[in-house]
Amino acid sequence: MTFTPAEREAIAAHSAALGLSADEYIRRTAADRALSWQRERETFHAVAQRRGCTTDELVQRGTLTDNSL
Repeated sequence: MTFTPAEREAIAAHSAALGLSADEYIRRTAADRALSWQRERETFHAVAQRRGCTTDELVQRGTLTDNSL
């Protein structure tokens, strides 16, 4: 995997601040992002099933709303 100089600098700084090697930081960050994506996808799928539609239909503009307002 190739990173730009700015990306390498940011990774080095953040991993050092967390007390991790750059490799461990990248591994953990990638795994966290992948698992978050998977949970989000599974949640959308479950909501779509409950609403009787597909995930694509659920996330179309205006279909998924925030009812907290």
